[in-house]
Amino acid sequence: MRSGNGWVEVVSGTLPSLRNLKVGTDFGAVTVRGGSPQGITYTVRKRLNSGSESHARHQFEMFTVRGYQKADFAVLEGECTGAEKIAVDISVNVPRDLALVKIETRGGSVSVTDIAGRLEAETAGGSIHINDIGGAVKAETSGGSIDVGNVGGDLRAETAGGSINIRSAGGKVHAETAGGSIEVGSATQSAYLSTAGGSIQVKRCDGELRAATAGGSVEIGDVGGGAILETSGGSIRLASAKGVVRATTSGGGIRLSGLTHGVTAKNAAGPISAEFTASKGSFSESYLETSVGDVIVFLPPDLPVTVRATIDAAMGHRMITDFPEVKVSSEGGEWGTHEIYGQGALNGGGPVLKIHTTAGNIELRRGKR
Repeated sequence: MRSGNGWVEVVSGTLPSLRNLKVGTDFGAVTVRGGSPQGITYTVRKRLNSGSESHARHQFEMFTVRGYQKADFAVLEGECTGAEKIAVDISVNVPRDLALVKIETRGGSVSVTDIAGRLEAETAGGSIHINDIGGAVKAETSGGSIDVGNVGGDLRAETAGGSINIRSAGGKVHAETAGGSIEVGSATQSAYLSTAGGSIQVKRCDGELRAATAGGSVEIGDVGGGAILETSGGSIRLASAKGVVRATTSGGGIRLSGLTHGVTAKNAAGPISAEFTASKGSFSESYLETSVGDVIVFLPPDLPVTVRATIDAAMGHRMITDFPEVKVSSEGGEWGTHEIYGQGALNGGGPVLKIHTTAGNIELRRGKR
């Protein structure tokens, strides 16, 4: 039928009432919505924006849809035998209590909402939108963004080019993109996040966290375990971590707060700020190093720790400490390049905290318990 300046054909039908659904199509956008009380129903909308009615009918006939049962799956299949100009939208309404939904399109977006079971979604080119999925999720696209609302199980999201946004996941998270930012609101278990070019932001991760980017900032909130934070060009920020932390950047500031255990922080060019809230028994050997930049460390007044600090090229730079136990000395000429050392045992000494900058100031400040 006529639609504006183009043509539209709509095909509807039903599928067997099974708890597993598979949708596969040569191309087209796929939408699956849970909550239907009428079993599994589908609507396929084909669109052609120009041409005669006979030409449109011929193009529409080249894209066929069939529904059938295969083993314990209800299957909806879209097959193209030559149509090149039409757009296809496939919409499927299903009961919420499906155990498994599998979707594959070779070109088009995917949207799935309100499913109690598991989801596997794949597209060769298009965005993926997911929300209110009770089980584990696997989402892959060769080019497009991935947007995830609430997922009850493990989540694996991969895109060859696009951003990844995750509101919350009840299981382990693996998110990887070849070019785009990654944002996570809440992950109740461990998370592995990687992007070849973009920023990473995490508000909360209750387990272990690894966040790595080849170019962008890393902004992390509260981490319930250890954290590995890496960027080849950008700043690193951490609100707190209840495990060992490793932070590395080739260019940008590092600011680490709420450190309850040991930390290794390395910066090729930029300042480092580290606030320890560790106590006796939880603190382990730590190392803070930057080639060019200041290092500021906040230590609890009752923490047993042995400090060893060094400034290699101290001309114009200095070492400041709130702790009388840390003795500062220097070697070299008074006016030329010389080294400054600070060493001391606080509260009887403990694991070693090494601080090193080639050119910058070092400050040891008394923090709060």
